[in-house]
Amino acid sequence: MANDGLISPFDIDDEGYFWLKGNLHSHTTNSDGKPSPQERLDGYVNQGYDFLCISDHYTITRIDTVSAPDDFVLVQGAEIHPENPFGGQTHHFLAYNIDEDMDSKRMPPQHVIDEVRRQGGSIWLAHPHWSSVNILRDTLPLHGLAGIEVFNTTCRCAGRGESSVHWDDWMDLLGRPIPALSNDDSHALESENRDTYGGWNMVKVKERTAKAIIDALERGCAYVSSGPEIRDIQLHRVDDMGDGKQVVEASIRCSEAQSILAVFDSHGTEFRDRTGHGKTFEDATFTLRPNVRWVRFEIIAPDGTKAWSNPMDLAKVGR
Repeated sequence: MANDGLISPFDIDDEGYFWLKGNLHSHTTNSDGKPSPQERLDGYVNQGYDFLCISDHYTITRIDTVSAPDDFVLVQGAEIHPENPFGGQTHHFLAYNIDEDMDSKRMPPQHVIDEVRRQGGSIWLAHPHWSSVNILRDTLPLHGLAGIEVFNTTCRCAGRGESSVHWDDWMDLLGRPIPALSNDDSHALESENRDTYGGWNMVKVKERTAKAIIDALERGCAYVSSGPEIRDIQLHRVDDMGDGKQVVEASIRCSEAQSILAVFDSHGTEFRDRTGHGKTFEDATFTLRPNVRWVRFEIIAPDGTKAWSNPMDLAKVGR
């Protein structure tokens, strides 16, 4: 799926738009989770979330089998697992806004992707670090994946919660930006305090609907987090040192941070860090390197949690 037209949520006029917070990866007794579907839903409602997908393995947990408040959005979907013909472990995909179950175990991965899209759904690569995915070997041969799960709370328990290296590798190999998710993949009971409420997606939408939420995520009109808030990111071109050459300057506002990283395509990173002085900060400005194609930002809070912006195409920054 082409995502050449990613749209920053911070470039959209706020009029008519609002932010929603949600988790799009959770499990119940319908697969290998401990709580019932209703118990899982009630937990996220009580924590102030706005949307949830109960993404049980191989099977769709129907949204009409649970009861949610009128203003809460249920995204119908599943985690599906076709065998991997390329040499790696079994694929883990998250499929959203689908209505028909499929026998993904017996289908080639490309057929699974095609079937999700035939149903009008959206399909994403789940926790590639935990799954030992090699992007070049296992993912690049496939076409139609919408994006990547860059953080997963359950996988964090196994020391493989973040997949930002896989994200950057995939974008470099594709030659274009792709959007990200951050999810819990919750299996445990809320009382176990293990894998709930640790990762979420912040989407900017005009409607409280499953379609609007997934469309916004596919377009990059979102950021994802395990703690910090990103309040604004603005990019603009400036004269570099008065010699007439134009470079892009980035201004970021966020909740309390110990460091902020600007991550480029194959050209590396830059960072702002005041921890050596025992200070935190809530804004930073970067003059970005010339000749880079895209940039994304990571906000690291004093407690080590992170927020990730979606990548931004620098070729589209106006003068």
